[in-house]
Amino acid sequence: MNKMYKLLLIVLISLLVLGCQGGHTSYDINFSKIESAPLIESPDNEPDPVRVAFSSVLNPADTIKYYKEISNYIGSKLNRPVILIQRKSYSEISMLMINGGADIALLSAGAFITYRNVAGLEAIAMQERMGLPYYQGYLVVNKESNITDIHELRGKSIAFTDPISYSGYIFIDQKLDHIGEDPEQFFGRHVYTYNHENSLLALLDKVVDAAAVNNLVLKNLELSNPEVAETLQIIEESATLGTGPVVVNNQMPSEDKNRVKEIFLSMHEDPKMLKALEGLSIDRYVPVDFKLFEAIENTIPDRRGR
Repeated sequence: MNKMYKLLLIVLISLLVLGCQGGHTSYDINFSKIESAPLIESPDNEPDPVRVAFSSVLNPADTIKYYKEISNYIGSKLNRPVILIQRKSYSEISMLMINGGADIALLSAGAFITYRNVAGLEAIAMQERMGLPYYQGYLVVNKESNITDIHELRGKSIAFTDPISYSGYIFIDQKLDHIGEDPEQFFGRHVYTYNHENSLLALLDKVVDAAAVNNLVLKNLELSNPEVAETLQIIEESATLGTGPVVVNNQMPSEDKNRVKEIFLSMHEDPKMLKALEGLSIDRYVPVDFKLFEAIENTIPDRRGR
């Protein structure tokens, strides 16, 4: 992450968080450039474009090129033009799929669980990261704060990722619900960063007292900067959950659906795609194991319409 981006991030978060005086306040902070899909009508002699939607959980500035490579790869394999659609939140991506605005989405696990029973979504593959098809959420604080328990965060500030991110919000909501608390009332301030790396950076720069993040982000920090990672303390861990799935619109013809599934499941076998997968911290795509979602599915409140 370059210094200019980091400085801008600190200033933006500080202005919003520190500008709050009293009360329980939440903010939406968007650090990504949102790209809308152009409206394109294909000529009669050309196939319709395949629309691929995503919302990056990692730094969009670093990863969008890899999403472009994946979408272009899909288009080349299907012999169709491709449109890459970026949105800020998981809800926007989910609703885009439900309303027929995209054909394929790289969805988060939390969004999939929240919306999977809504007509229009069908999971065809899931990510394998660090050899595993599942992950955890961590509640992280700075060690020097001497905070060791979630109860000690009452009235303090926290960085969330997205309202329907399992690791970046939902598992904290669940833990507080078990003790009869609600995030809106429990925390003095909370921000939505819509990016796990931004949440972690807000914590490292002491803009917030805690952050709810994907364990992958912390693992990456441990590999890239172990001395900085050592200054952090994990005080809560979530149950394991299946990684974010690739979702298609179930109105897609079966032949196309099977072809898209085959493209994702064999992507790691193409040497040209290894750099893009590595850039997104993905080993490969594997068949969906729905059992990895069942353990917590019934415990997640319905967040549609929030």
